[in-house]
Amino acid sequence: MKKNERNSILRILRDQHGSGVILGIGVAAVLLSLIFAVLEDSRLQSTAQQVRNAVQAAVTETCEEQYADVYDGVREGYSGGYRSTGESWSESLSPADLYARLDTGLGTKADGNARVKYAGKEINYRLSGLSAQITNAPFAPDGKSTGQLTCTAEIDLEVPWMFHWNGVPPMHTHLTVKAGYTPKF
Repeated sequence: MKKNERNSILRILRDQHGSGVILGIGVAAVLLSLIFAVLEDSRLQSTAQQVRNAVQAAVTETCEEQYADVYDGVREGYSGGYRSTGESWSESLSPADLYARLDTGLGTKADGNARVKYAGKEINYRLSGLSAQITNAPFAPDGKSTGQLTCTAEIDLEVPWMFHWNGVPPMHTHLTVKAGYTPKF
């Protein structure tokens, strides 16, 4: 290799022209990654909040649905689902199909033991493991109870990532909501 050729190659390697382009591409890639991460996090949080609100509404509706059988011990400050059966009172609570309420409120569809919300052909989220418990207020309160008819529901939420990155599991969370009913009058 000749001396002139070697000098011209060294001059090209030492030349700083255009080095900002590579740095700019790197900064843009990092910024885009951060933006996608923030957008994905906000999507996951808003989905979880939307599902939580729908479950809360379904549980609240279930408690309110019991109003026809609520014995109203207004003077004592408690109320519960009881019905007079002649000479005595018996508990009277009607079970509710919370999944049907969620299907109506969220637009989910049955998929085995779970409910799934689709965005086009892709799964937006999956709900499973719904358990609900209606707790009646005691007919004669002991001073330790809350004194109101309450409904508690728990459900598992699974939200897949938007970009379906391989090896990254979907977000799983367990939601618990509670609602109570106490008549005002």
